[in-house]
Amino acid sequence: MRGGYLKVITYTLKRQRIRINVVQTEQDLAGFYEFVSSNPVMGFDTETTGLDWWNAGDGFRCRLVQFGNADEAWVIPVELGAPYVDAVTWAVHKAERLAAHNRGFDIHVLESCFGISAEVLVRKTFCTKTLAHLVDSRARKEGGPGLKLEELVPHYICAETGEKVKKSMTEIARRYKVKKTEIWSVVELFDDEFSLYAGMDPVFAFRLLNILLPKIPARSRRQGLIGWEHRLHWVTYQMERTGYLVDEEYTRQRIDELTKEEADWKAVAAQYGVDSIGSTPQLVEAFTGLGFKLTKRTKPSKNHPEGQWSMDDSVLKGIDHPLSEAIIKAKAAHKKRTTWFEAALKGRDKNGRVHVTINSCQARSARMTVTGAIAAQTLPAGTGYVRHSFLAEEGHVTVTVDYASMELMFLAADSGDRRMLQAYKQGEDLHDITAAAAFGPIPEGETHHPKRKAGKGTNYTVCFGGGWRAVSEQWDIGEGDAKKAVRGFWATYPATRRLSDQCTQEARKDGFIYTVTGRRILTDPKRPYAAMNYRIQSSCRDIMARAVIKLHEAGFTPWMRLVIHDEIVFSFPEERAEGLAEKAARIMEFTYKGLLIPADAEIGDRSWGSVLETGESKH
Repeated sequence: MRGGYLKVITYTLKRQRIRINVVQTEQDLAGFYEFVSSNPVMGFDTETTGLDWWNAGDGFRCRLVQFGNADEAWVIPVELGAPYVDAVTWAVHKAERLAAHNRGFDIHVLESCFGISAEVLVRKTFCTKTLAHLVDSRARKEGGPGLKLEELVPHYICAETGEKVKKSMTEIARRYKVKKTEIWSVVELFDDEFSLYAGMDPVFAFRLLNILLPKIPARSRRQGLIGWEHRLHWVTYQMERTGYLVDEEYTRQRIDELTKEEADWKAVAAQYGVDSIGSTPQLVEAFTGLGFKLTKRTKPSKNHPEGQWSMDDSVLKGIDHPLSEAIIKAKAAHKKRTTWFEAALKGRDKNGRVHVTINSCQARSARMTVTGAIAAQTLPAGTGYVRHSFLAEEGHVTVTVDYASMELMFLAADSGDRRMLQAYKQGEDLHDITAAAAFGPIPEGETHHPKRKAGKGTNYTVCFGGGWRAVSEQWDIGEGDAKKAVRGFWATYPATRRLSDQCTQEARKDGFIYTVTGRRILTDPKRPYAAMNYRIQSSCRDIMARAVIKLHEAGFTPWMRLVIHDEIVFSFPEERAEGLAEKAARIMEFTYKGLLIPADAEIGDRSWGSVLETGESKH
């Protein structure tokens, strides 16, 4: 104990003693200053009251900031005021390098709570989540280590420690008799278990940094993927920080409509004795009473060895009756209301903006995802219904720029298939070509092949790694036509078959493939045929990542709002929108192996949804 105040907690990690120094008074900070001066590279982490960093000063606060190396950590109680905040500010400027898991959150916290420059932090902070992705991007369910800290610690550091320390907050919540989501703000600042939990995080981050860096493939390092991913994250971080304005009036109108719709359908269900549409026993009783024979059961459990009658969506959709219709539609109205509209209203900051999390390096292919108040991955296609809730700035209009058929165009260039390249260079319709190959030429006088849908479904499904069965199921194509269309695809574009075989052989031999940017993607032993899909998906993601970085370099970041799939959403000043949209599209377009992959801009009114409803919209 230093000065009789410093609390020291010790923990044994694989026979190594970890010392956690918990600062309780200003006098204790002297040791912290010594530690930072002697450790130019440290792990760091924060403990906060929640995840809503954008509400700093309005209900959200940072309680602790922690720094550490492989065997020692310091826990700083910034909640106690200026001397501790000053020590943390000095430390992050003093450090030469930092490591944090999911660094974006912790940087948002330090910036929003204490005004510490994000620009300073991003230049020196490695994100161990990003490094882990470059080593093995597979999720736990895919046979990989996953990307969460509580998954990586047991995989790379110590299984026992990962289980004990990372899940300790659940036990603390039980002790305080609160939900886990509530414990962060109520746990005593110097609770020993909380101090242990907090102190181990920077130790884990430091150790992961040193474990993961050498494991990143040499090819990935040579091609600069470590810096590339961190530069990309800096841009998406700024988009998160800016946020997106919410149209409160429009959003409340949709909530009122969906609330009424849900109530109306629940009233129908009540007529058949169902007071709670989520109650399986009530539904079973109602449907059996109506004479329906149930056949599907849930999985067996200890209490129900034979399982229970199932009332999931597949069962309800298979019952043709007003009750099943009422339940399905009531649930749908509830889900739309809560997921799309209420989440946006509840997630706003004091300025009426929502701040999503853009996971810049996420899926196995590294595809970006958006989570939080905008359920971007679930928005209905081709309609502005939900998107109308989000607005460009006052005096601005919304512009979207996206790539058309990027995956298929990449496949054409990557494989070098002459027929596919000819189609794109001459402006032919690739879906008509595939349909004609399978079902004969386009009838005279027709603009498109009558089986163009089968051609389109086959082109995209094969590109994404599927076969005739996937074409049939996903595109509602008959089995016979699906088989013909897939045979026609391979016969018409033979170079794509050679590329597929090459990727499959590489996956079988090595257990992984490399993409054109040097990214290693581990493949499934039972699904080597999916290797070409990973190559295409990941390479197209990197085309989008390049576009984001190039737009940032050209000064577009303040105008960017979201990156979704192959589209970027902008808020441009109305009087400059046309010129900026054209410039953004030219920056985004990309030539690969001689084939131009173009980007197209569409200009709407103020709401994001308006872009999809202009007369010229391709949506």
